[in-house]
Amino acid sequence: MKKISIVLPIFLMLFFGGCANWMEMQGEKEETKETEKTVLTVLAGQSTSDAGIEDMIDEWMEKEYPDVELEWECVDWGNRFDSQMRGRLAAGDMPDIIIGKAQDVKSYAKTGQLGVISEECGGRIKESALESVTQDGKLYGIPYNFWYQGVIYNKNIFKSLGLAPPDTMEELEQITVKLRNAGIVPFAAHFQESWNVANMTMQYMMNDIFKEEPKWGDQFRAGKTSFTGNGTVEACMKNNEKILESSWPDALQLDQFESDSRFTQGEAAMYLTGSWSMQFANQYGKEIRFGIFPFPNQKGDAALIRETNMTFMKSARTEHEELIDDLLYSLLNDEKLAQEIFDFTQSDSAIKGIEPASPGRIQEDIDAYVEKGRFIDAAQGNAQLVWNFQNDSAAEQLSWLKKEKSLEEVLRFMDENREKSAYGE
Repeated sequence: MKKISIVLPIFLMLFFGGCANWMEMQGEKEETKETEKTVLTVLAGQSTSDAGIEDMIDEWMEKEYPDVELEWECVDWGNRFDSQMRGRLAAGDMPDIIIGKAQDVKSYAKTGQLGVISEECGGRIKESALESVTQDGKLYGIPYNFWYQGVIYNKNIFKSLGLAPPDTMEELEQITVKLRNAGIVPFAAHFQESWNVANMTMQYMMNDIFKEEPKWGDQFRAGKTSFTGNGTVEACMKNNEKILESSWPDALQLDQFESDSRFTQGEAAMYLTGSWSMQFANQYGKEIRFGIFPFPNQKGDAALIRETNMTFMKSARTEHEELIDDLLYSLLNDEKLAQEIFDFTQSDSAIKGIEPASPGRIQEDIDAYVEKGRFIDAAQGNAQLVWNFQNDSAAEQLSWLKKEKSLEEVLRFMDENREKSAYGE
């Protein structure tokens, strides 16, 4: 009997101990099952100042959507985003969320693989930003922030020489001569990357061509106009040559980082670029006052160019349509996160009722041009000549700027590839 009384408690301990361990394991499994996250895939085409935004959004997601995880694939917008999107579209393998630019929306909406965004989300966006993301009366993208493009200039240098922002090409040329005579490099520039040449060229064409004829690209594809023999187009191309000649001797070898660095240290007076370059200036060159003006056109009525940068889209095939709309709406209503992103990227707001926490260093000038209506949406030109065509043409221009090809050869290349100047055509 004594043996039985000893063994039984031991048996009971092992039994109930085993049950406790089993129950604990089951509880862990249930907890794991309960906390399993919904995963949303994201393809983000990032510009130079955007890297790091994904971390800000992830931190926000942990607080606002703890049961949802974003699986990011971040690629360079200028070099890889379009090829990634074309590959995904062809394979029918769209990510749940796409972050590109406003100009991407109408191109990809034509494929039928972008989902319609809720009207509730659209109601949070400034009216002036909606046209570029609307196709056949339906909203396919959510603009988040704006950049402005033009000539950023060193106000300290201009003031010391008694210079004022020019309205005409003649005035700009006079400024360039005065700067040279004073021993100052007129233009900061970087020609190592073809994307920058493409961006500069579109800035000229926006004010000299698309401002006058918004459907110029359609006419180009219809054979009603061309690059070869077009004096206005040739003048746009030669603007790049003028800037190269008015920059540093090694401008052909420079990248954006080095050009931004030199400019914010006061080593040049002007810089044909976008407000993304102010991200660097915000950290350095704090003693310099900066401003912005449009690169003059032939008529003397040039406008600043506004580019909608971060634009959210969703797949038409996503299994999480309502969740994505809810997430986007919450994103558009979070003032703290928006201001953090605007300040980080030195960009303007596309969201109603939310503005950057602190005005950018060229914001006063931007506001003055916008108030006068002197701005034009970059999507107007970029929808007419798609980015791949612009970038390939810019690579040809670089060969011309390096004296490896003639301008006539560059213009002929563009005409010979006119069918590639629109998405899917």
